[in-house]
Amino acid sequence: MEMLLAALLAAFLIDVDAGQIPSTGPPPAAELHSLRAKLIDRINKDRAQYNLPPLTADPIAQRAAQYQAENMLATGNLEHTDSSGRAPMQRYNDMGGKADYYGENVGFRAPGVLDPVLLWNVLAKLEAEMMAEVPPNDGHRQNILSSHYNAVGIGVAVGPRGVFMAEDFVGNTPKE
Repeated sequence: MEMLLAALLAAFLIDVDAGQIPSTGPPPAAELHSLRAKLIDRINKDRAQYNLPPLTADPIAQRAAQYQAENMLATGNLEHTDSSGRAPMQRYNDMGGKADYYGENVGFRAPGVLDPVLLWNVLAKLEAEMMAEVPPNDGHRQNILSSHYNAVGIGVAVGPRGVFMAEDFVGNTPKE
């Protein structure tokens, strides 16, 4: 019986290691693109329920969010300030972005998952938990539903410390 359990466990571990998501760092580019698109779609469905316009993808915010997700994975800290001491908008500005409004949601779940379906389930659950927040502790939900934002960037990093996600929201006032 112990031999059978050991063999099943070994087979499971080999199967998991063969997944499309690496054991640490960002998912492969194609998988990351797909996860971002699905998460932006989920955010936009939430916004539509409140008659808010959809958000578009902002490439600079995506770089800033990805940097933060990877930084949180590396340090093991879930926070908005990166290990260099930069706040979200400062990171965005340093990467060449300009915004009138900027907000960030960060999330974490352990353990790290290697399977793309499981990773999507983790991200969708984090998003659902943010939308389920209630006042006065609903800062993530307020970012998702803010009329100040018109774009978003998504960052995802996976490793032994878990799954780290950053959503960076960008808003610019229309120029007259």
